[in-house]
Amino acid sequence: MEKEQEGFINWDFREADTKQFTHGIHTYPAMMIPQIARRLIYLYGKDAKTLLDPFMGSGTSLVEASLTNQIKEAYGFDLNPLAFLISKVKTTPLNIENLDKELSNIIKSKNYKELPKFKNIEFWFKPKVIEQLAIIKTAINKINDKGIKDFFLVCFSETVRNVSNTRNGEFKLYRMSDKDLIKHNPYVISEFERIALKNMKGMKEYVKARQKTKTIPQNYSSMEELPLSPESIDLIVTSPPYGDSKTTVAYGQFSRLALQWLDYEDVASLDNRLLGGKASKELEIKINSSTLKEIIKRIAEIDGKRAKEVLSFYEDFDKCVIQLDRVMTKNGFVCFVVGNRTVKGINIPTDKIMTEMFKARGNYKYMTTHLRAIPNKRMPSLNSPSNKAGEKVTTMCNEFIFVLQKI
Repeated sequence: MEKEQEGFINWDFREADTKQFTHGIHTYPAMMIPQIARRLIYLYGKDAKTLLDPFMGSGTSLVEASLTNQIKEAYGFDLNPLAFLISKVKTTPLNIENLDKELSNIIKSKNYKELPKFKNIEFWFKPKVIEQLAIIKTAINKINDKGIKDFFLVCFSETVRNVSNTRNGEFKLYRMSDKDLIKHNPYVISEFERIALKNMKGMKEYVKARQKTKTIPQNYSSMEELPLSPESIDLIVTSPPYGDSKTTVAYGQFSRLALQWLDYEDVASLDNRLLGGKASKELEIKINSSTLKEIIKRIAEIDGKRAKEVLSFYEDFDKCVIQLDRVMTKNGFVCFVVGNRTVKGINIPTDKIMTEMFKARGNYKYMTTHLRAIPNKRMPSLNSPSNKAGEKVTTMCNEFIFVLQKI
């Protein structure tokens, strides 16, 4: 831990290794870096036995909880089945020799059972790439050990993303230009092997460092009723979505191609099922937050439709707050990492709104807010504030880490 200097701790972690242990397994949109989760657990989890990440994404908080002595159980939930698969793999210690043996079998494989037939597959993948991916998938499906099979499915998912015809460095689905496509001829087997070896290296580090923490990631269809007992969670460490995924972070779009290759159903509707996926029908604000009411009023004066979309996100989040308050123990800490987005030129102070929402639902004491400059978070630097093509605004450059205590 860095020493405080004149009451200030730097939260930027500009030079930090964010890929240590299993943290380097699979990219994911807007990932919370491990150093933040680690420090929050250190500062606010000294007496905590149970941790919850209700928006676990790729499992950063769960991995960090499993590296501590004090956390006995760490729970994580996510609606995205790919997030669940990644989190499960990252927190499941595996025998490296067994992984090495199965990797060798996969690399030697020459045949595939059948080619997938999902919509637009030939738009997103070249024919040769489709065949090579099918060979790898067939070989992985022959593995009997569930943990090892899942490990290689995650390696496969990352390979799918890298060898597809999508533009590099973006999470939304955009196809390469015709010029770039001509030069795009990936050797799929080599890419899969590279990713698998990288992930095995991280797994080896993780197995050595992991403590006896029980990690329980779950793919849960609704945040309105968490399968946890009342007053069972001592510490929440999470980074929720910053707004509706259509205009902020497209978790569903990012996951779509991999999930189609992994035979998941109803993939196209994933973004609609996430927080704020369906716009509110009315602009009646029942949430007890004066800041939110003022913000929605200002956006509605410019664009009523966008105001309803923004309101929908907070209405869905309020249902989560009810559940989080139910499961929190007295004196437990709630740590949220959020970004304050801009809609129609109006900055939305998400940290302030969410603090007001928690206080309206339970007895919470505001502790502090840590400001963090985002040095290299994988999010676009420009997005559409109005959801219209050609209209761009700089996205969040800072994160706000706010901490509450239930009293």
